[in-house]
Amino acid sequence: MTILTTRAIYTDGVLKPMTKLDLPDGAAVEIQISSLPDVLAVDPKDALMEDADALQAMYAEFAPEDRQLAQSGLAH
Repeated sequence: MTILTTRAIYTDGVLKPMTKLDLPDGAAVEIQISSLPDVLAVDPKDALMEDADALQAMYAEFAPEDRQLAQSGLAH
């Protein structure tokens, strides 16, 4: 048995891990949930920088000029 620890975001009834999990599709898992304070729930340096979908969703709320600046910064 392998034990993995990661953070996840709960949105619209679904838990979405903040890091990629090395699990095959259809793997059965057991989940233990510990709620984190909001300030700890999002850790961009460890998780969001590896998740293009989460980054796009986060930056979608910004003005186009802000998104362009953020994207050029991430490219470097």
